Amino acid sequence: MRKHLNDNEKIEFKYLLELVSSSVNGTAPPIPYEGIKWQSIKMLANYCSVESLVANAVLSLDKKYVSPEVYEKFKQNLSIEMLIDGNLSYETEKILKAFDENKIKNIPLKGYFMKKEYPRSDFRSVSDVDILFDRKQIDLVKKVFSELGYTFLNEDDNQYHFEKKPMMNIEMHATLVHENEESYPLLVNQLDRSTKRDGYSYSYEMSHEDFYIYMLVHNSNHFRIGGMGIRMVLDSYVFLKNHQSELDYDYLNVMLEKIGIAKYEKRVREIAFNWFAKPQAELKFDDIEEYILLSGTLGRVDVGTMINSHKTITENNKSKFSYLVSSIFPPKSEMQYKYPYVKKTPFLLPISWCHMWGKRLFVDRNINFKSGIKNRMSYTDEDVNLYKSLLDEMGFDGIGINNFGN
Repeated sequence: MRKHLNDNEKIEFKYLLELVSSSVNGTAPPIPYEGIKWQSIKMLANYCSVESLVANAVLSLDKKYVSPEVYEKFKQNLSIEMLIDGNLSYETEKILKAFDENKIKNIPLKGYFMKKEYPRSDFRSVSDVDILFDRKQIDLVKKVFSELGYTFLNEDDNQYHFEKKPMMNIEMHATLVHENEESYPLLVNQLDRSTKRDGYSYSYEMSHEDFYIYMLVHNSNHFRIGGMGIRMVLDSYVFLKNHQSELDYDYLNVMLEKIGIAKYEKRVREIAFNWFAKPQAELKFDDIEEYILLSGTLGRVDVGTMINSHKTITENNKSKFSYLVSSIFPPKSEMQYKYPYVKKTPFLLPISWCHMWGKRLFVDRNINFKSGIKNRMSYTDEDVNLYKSLLDEMGFDGIGINNFGN
């Protein structure tokens, strides 16, 4: 598990944050630091999913700092992001209109509304569209998606997944969080508590306080199970920049304490304003900040694998090798969500393994056996202890992952 940045990477990340800050705050872009390589900045922007923000700032620089070749690459990046954003917005509104016509009550979640908080919607990229709905209407929801050209992929205990190639992925949420999470009782019944949106008959929105709480719950879960990247910290900054003067802090503080994320919220807010509220980003490069900077967009595969591996080994008194085998041939409890026929006919579990590996090897082609084995076998006690210390510092003490390692 990689824990720290080298000196050159620290300079690159600092400049990246200042470019992002320039775009979200509408200020002049920072002049490049000596030795900055644009290819490295471009790769970091992609890794952290802030390409549009960075491209916008770079294109605003005096051209003496940017070669024509680099300028064109960033210009192309921005054009692609704007095209993706426009298509996603068009398709999402088609879905919401169809939900109105079929009287399907819903609340768009996360990225849908965060896009509206940024100066431009293409500044906030999303990988999918999340919508809360009443599970009782799932048959009607499936019918609507089919009519709109979507394919139903699978379901798990609280989500239904739909796809329309090449780029539309929809997650229909029956609940905001899993029922076994401590925050579940406090986040339930949002469909009944929400407010109807202007211009819609069946599309609703949360209060600003509940939206912020849910965003923090979602992001803190990422922090605990694999990492949270720059964009999640940026979301906190942008949202608070727009709404902090109008929030009900009495309600907010009580809820944050009950859910167990008050300390997390305070630390992320502090980092967010240090990074983005000033012309020059203030970074401590402590363990928490480096963990975030190294986490890409939604976290790291190696960290997530280490967490799952150590948790399984500790709880079940297994070896790393036995965990490796179980990750190659997952148990029925895991496979039945991806392949519902396993739940009805358990003896078909071996068939589901063939199905899974056939898809990953020949359709998705996203297998890297070398890194997969390395992530499961090479982490150390030092890695585990650092992760535990990060949880402690954020006030989690293992909350949400069943007391990791205890």
